[in-house]
Amino acid sequence: MVNLTLDSLEAVPERCRSCVFWELSPLCADSDEVADPDLEKEAWVSRTLLEWGGCGRVAYEGDRVAGYITYASPKFVPRSVEFPSGPVSPDAALLMTAYVKPPYSGTGLGRQLVQAVAADVTRRGIYALEAFGDARGESNACLVPADFYRSVGFKTVRSDPRYPRLRLELRPVGGRGSESATETELPEPVEWFELDDSELERLFGEPDIVRPRSDRPGVRRVAR
Repeated sequence: MVNLTLDSLEAVPERCRSCVFWELSPLCADSDEVADPDLEKEAWVSRTLLEWGGCGRVAYEGDRVAGYITYASPKFVPRSVEFPSGPVSPDAALLMTAYVKPPYSGTGLGRQLVQAVAADVTRRGIYALEAFGDARGESNACLVPADFYRSVGFKTVRSDPRYPRLRLELRPVGGRGSESATETELPEPVEWFELDDSELERLFGEPDIVRPRSDRPGVRRVAR
């Protein structure tokens, strides 16, 4: 698993690499003024890395991309103000989107991507993740199904028939802060994928609900 950078952005599926659904304000992203979405995406990654820090992970199996995830402070995500279940809480980082390639669906990779994000943001003193889920789980969307988020421990903090806002409370690594969290163990990771963050075991417990229908968030919308 590697950090999302301008170099690793090239490995992201083209339809996602050319999508600026999250990165630009709704008026800009949906207009004809976006002449080069790829360039806008690169500019967003560059600015977010410089001003906020890591904003994504790309997972590999060997030399093949298996999936990826993006996240940021909500102030870097203009689209987040559009959702009726918003705004994102000021103490949380926003999970924007994730994608797991079909051959790896059901392997636990989606869960591991979320865990890697959790480890990163807690190191920066952020102890919550929030996300806008797709309650309908549509395939042609830029959002991850809400059922997936619930399966990895997120709880609904503001309901909406289409786009609920969900939240995952994180325990600071080393036991700082959150005294209410209890120690639990993660299930064994899948054999083909090995995490590189030793803190992950301290952050998550085994979810008590069923596996989501799919880890796939669907096809991204590209500015036209």
